Amino acid sequence: MTSLSFTELSDVDYTRLRRRLLRTKGGKHQIEFLKVVRNSNDFNAYMAEIPVIGSFDIPLSPDPMTEDEFKAPPMDTENRLYRSWGKLKHRTACRSTFWTYLTCLHIEGHKIESSYLASNGGVFRSGAERIDRVLQLGEDVNQYIAIDTCVRTVLRRMGGIPEARGNRTVYVDTPFGRAWWREHLVAQIANGDLTLAEQIRHIIRIHQTYWEKIIQLIVSRNSTFGSVQVRNAFVIALAQEIAENPESELRKTKELERACRRVAVHQGTRELSILNDVEINDVMRSVLN
Repeated sequence: MTSLSFTELSDVDYTRLRRRLLRTKGGKHQIEFLKVVRNSNDFNAYMAEIPVIGSFDIPLSPDPMTEDEFKAPPMDTENRLYRSWGKLKHRTACRSTFWTYLTCLHIEGHKIESSYLASNGGVFRSGAERIDRVLQLGEDVNQYIAIDTCVRTVLRRMGGIPEARGNRTVYVDTPFGRAWWREHLVAQIANGDLTLAEQIRHIIRIHQTYWEKIIQLIVSRNSTFGSVQVRNAFVIALAQEIAENPESELRKTKELERACRRVAVHQGTRELSILNDVEINDVMRSVLN
């Protein structure tokens, strides 16, 4: 299975499309794109123009998804998707081109509608309503901004915007990518401990900003959290502390950031990654208490 080459969009061609769409706020390319997104058949034809590479399509979600379920998949949906996509490797799961292609397959397979991509949880009841409204605004700066913002929402939902959001975009912005990485993190850190798995599932879903801060630890290359051992020990200690103290201040993003800085201070005095499991767990618990 390690030799499977999962199908994805051509990076060069899809990057070119994203850049064209983001070049001019409210421009003709953005307007055309939103009109296409409004109808799934038109969207399928539009995206079919982008070449693909690879030879193995990953399974789709077994059941159609509602707009709300796609935008913010419940825990059980994310878990089910992760189990379906267990063959994925990191090198594939971190690629915007892969998640975009998979999202397109779900639209083509009638599992979701392309208009769902425009949904942002704001004042509009649906992505379709949002598209209709922004295209009906008068031609002024507000319309240009609204169109551009809507296009960016669509691109984030599809597979992320690396140009604007960096490498964290696939972990945070695209529902399918976020689902996979969340459950992958749970499986990797809990290592079969069902109680710990549930505790980790809880903290990574406190809210979106909290998840994004945790993701920064995963993609970090700094001397502290670049160590998988240190990173995992921190997440375990955090999950257990919040499980034991449900009203803990550590549920707040600012307190999470402070805790990360305290770990960095400890790292500055001694190399945490050389400690054994008991020692590093003691350090993490002391940092969080």
